Amino acid sequence: MTMTRDDAQVLFHVVGMADTNLLPRLLDHFCLRDVVPERVSAERQGDEMRVTIAVRREDCPEWEMVARKLGQIFVVKSVLTSVADEADEAAERQAAAG
Repeated sequence: MTMTRDDAQVLFHVVGMADTNLLPRLLDHFCLRDVVPERVSAERQGDEMRVTIAVRREDCPEWEMVARKLGQIFVVKSVLTSVADEADEAAERQAAAG
């Protein structure tokens, strides 16, 4: 399936310390750009948090700079990004559920 500008999403996969400030600090970078994420998921695994933030690519054209800024947060261990369309996301969720 080919991606179109309308349905492309940028996924920010963040691993950070399980800290009460992690989620607000991550989301603040989107608030500053007036970007409302399509989806946010977070899971604690021991002393780490794994967070995925999905935004529409057209809403956040400077997503690469945002990824660098997220990586500079002192409680963040790593940031990976990927670009996917909504059909790919739905297929991945269905495969994980079944």
